[in-house]
Amino acid sequence: MKLFSYLSVAVLLLSSIALAAYSPDLLSALIVGLMCIIALAGCIHGLLPTISITGGLLNGQKSIRKASETEGSSAWVAALQIERFFQQKTLDGLFEEYREKVQHQRETGQIVSDLDEVLNEDVLALHTWKGVIAQLPGTLTGLGILGTFVGLLLGLRGISFVTVEAALGSVQSILAGINTAFYTSIAGVILSILFNITNNVLRTIMNRETGLFLEEFHKSVIPTTDEQARYSSRREVRQILELLERLPRNAGNGVLSRETVQSAGLNERVLMPQILDGLRKNEFTFFLQPRYDLNTRRVVGAEALVRWNHPVLGVISPAVFIPVLENNGYITKLDQYIWEEVCKTIRVWIDAGVRPVPIAVNVTKTDILAIDVAEFFSEMLKKYRIPPKYLNIDIAKSAYLETHGALSDTEAQLQQMGFRVILDGFDGDYVELSALGGFGTDLLKLDLRSAALQNKTDVLPGIFAQARTLRLNLLAEGIESTEQLNVLRKAGCTEGQGYLFSRPLSVDEFVRILKVGHSG
Repeated sequence: MKLFSYLSVAVLLLSSIALAAYSPDLLSALIVGLMCIIALAGCIHGLLPTISITGGLLNGQKSIRKASETEGSSAWVAALQIERFFQQKTLDGLFEEYREKVQHQRETGQIVSDLDEVLNEDVLALHTWKGVIAQLPGTLTGLGILGTFVGLLLGLRGISFVTVEAALGSVQSILAGINTAFYTSIAGVILSILFNITNNVLRTIMNRETGLFLEEFHKSVIPTTDEQARYSSRREVRQILELLERLPRNAGNGVLSRETVQSAGLNERVLMPQILDGLRKNEFTFFLQPRYDLNTRRVVGAEALVRWNHPVLGVISPAVFIPVLENNGYITKLDQYIWEEVCKTIRVWIDAGVRPVPIAVNVTKTDILAIDVAEFFSEMLKKYRIPPKYLNIDIAKSAYLETHGALSDTEAQLQQMGFRVILDGFDGDYVELSALGGFGTDLLKLDLRSAALQNKTDVLPGIFAQARTLRLNLLAEGIESTEQLNVLRKAGCTEGQGYLFSRPLSVDEFVRILKVGHSG
């Protein structure tokens, strides 16, 4: 393939030289020579870099295979440690940029970005001057036409019929001009066709190898979002436990000694005293992840996500404490506390003249079974005097699947009060939900991070088409790449949230972007 690419460029350049060398006159030689210079510049700045990048992508596929075969290390770690991953300057520069971004994301506990954010067809098009190179065939044709007019003009200027000798000279002048005109025109067309074909073929090959490389990278190297989330959670739990163990023992703060931790051997024995103390001291709060209109990128809502603001350790994610609370039955207490804090915040916004957007709060199957959820939210409406349109109720899919009988009445009551009820965690399996006897929710939240949708953007158009057939409304969560965003837009999705747009924000940060309608 590489040999074919270089032969194509060689044929183009040799054709240019041959056309210039066989020019019938000086004017033709000058015009065709200019065409040669333009073709050479296009090869140097466009075609040869395209060939070089294509070769780099092939080297990148070899590096992926090398990383996959590395023993004692994951393909992901091994790939990031390979120096000169592509053995091509442009691609290695982009990969280094990606490596630095990933390092920062891993240190801050974020989901790792996909490689196609820094390496894709659009980026490579910029590095190979695609926009400029695409204009060169037209330029070559234009020069040929210019030579045609110049040749004819010079031929016509020498016409004179005063004498027979002058008339014969005029004929020769006209024939010379026609010769120049035809030659430059033909040369321009030939070079234009050759350059256009060569450029299109080489770019098609490069785009194909880009797609094959990214597909291989997704399959063999980059961890899925779920894998990253599990790894991040385990790492954070370990870090929190280690830090808790180092805190000085104090009878009032509920911290266990190292001896107790080692003898217990369970996260709950270390965390639960701290969690209970944090609940008593109102250390738990919520962050807001903005939900956007995918077309205008304006904020149209948010989801409230609980956080633990520990006085010593700082903000702790729910992956650390939610499992402990679920195991000990305290999750409903925390949920009710967060729900009320959200209602209180909406009231504060209204009183301060800030126009609220709907805030979604999460309801679990434990909440449905343990308390009267509809009655609780009814009391919140009365207590804080907030319109129900400013509060969305996100009910986990597991609640629908495991407590459908108890949930159906709750769902109906919430909707009668004016709340918008959303099924959270939908993975595109309509058959699973239809077995429950219908869809009573106002909206389905499609989770792109679910195992069924991992790296499967090709199935999204079908999911949204089926939703339209069933007259269901969908929004998307977990949008983490521009590829997902583009597919969602084309599929007809209008609302979504995810790290591509914004991380979860503190209430103050969210209010700042709420006032301008976007995140920057």
